[in-house]
Amino acid sequence: MILSAEKELTIKQQQEQRQLSRLAIGTHIDRYRIVRVLGGGGFSIVYLAADRNTGDLVVLKEYFPLKLANRDEDHSIQPVDEKSRKLFDQGRKLFFQEASLLAAFKHPSIVDVRAFFRHNGTIYIVMGYYPGASLQSLIKKRGGQLSEKTIRNVFLPVLQGLKLLHEHQLLHLDIKPGNVYLKRDGAPMLLDFGAARKLEVSIGTKFFPVVSHGFSPIEQNVRHGKLGPWSDLYAVAATMRTCIEAKAPVSAKKRIKEDTLVSAVTAHQGKYSPQLLGALDWAMQIQPEERPQHVDEFISALAISVKAA
Repeated sequence: MILSAEKELTIKQQQEQRQLSRLAIGTHIDRYRIVRVLGGGGFSIVYLAADRNTGDLVVLKEYFPLKLANRDEDHSIQPVDEKSRKLFDQGRKLFFQEASLLAAFKHPSIVDVRAFFRHNGTIYIVMGYYPGASLQSLIKKRGGQLSEKTIRNVFLPVLQGLKLLHEHQLLHLDIKPGNVYLKRDGAPMLLDFGAARKLEVSIGTKFFPVVSHGFSPIEQNVRHGKLGPWSDLYAVAATMRTCIEAKAPVSAKKRIKEDTLVSAVTAHQGKYSPQLLGALDWAMQIQPEERPQHVDEFISALAISVKAA
């Protein structure tokens, strides 16, 4: 796709701003020394850092909403203007809530939050560092077509971690290939809980959740969607299907108007077990009530495919 000159300039400006906004290598933040930049998005910058007390390498995630804030010479982060302050403060509060939420969970398939603190007018989250790569990069490297064994080995542990979240009345609401991390030994870990919310199964949700097109179900695309475990399960199944096809499925917003998504059972017959493909189709039903309602239901469907494989 050819971008317009104006859009290309905007993207270049954003990239330059992001580069300038990053903390320099060697900068000290509390007891942590910046080693290098690992990545980030519109709301945060993620660094590899060294703990000066223990010598351990950790991941340091800094709240920095690119469109709302600037960094001063003393490294402090400030809203760009008074108009942006309210949104900046709201985002910082949610970032802090994300940290406190994750610090309470200890599960091998959920990102390990070790500490969080206020500094430089913002919030930092300290997480364990594990060499590896995202599921998204593995999919890109292999062009999809991951084996059924690989898919099961990645997603059964992820589902167990998701079950723990749901048992504590929490929804992730942003599961996709980029938010599943694979350690060097292949063990998966669910990342990025910035969209996580308290479980709300009644109609009348008062916020617009984060939407990742192709992975978010229809109830995340509307103001009063009925969110629940079934919402995360749609995203899990869409992510699993991406492991096969190397591209995101048709978005739920398009599917509700005209469902052009060919069923997994039809599209991949003979390549994967009918039980696995049937489970994906079940969890990706457009209407929430037609999907598995709890993680255990989906795990049971996948367990059948384990025996059949």
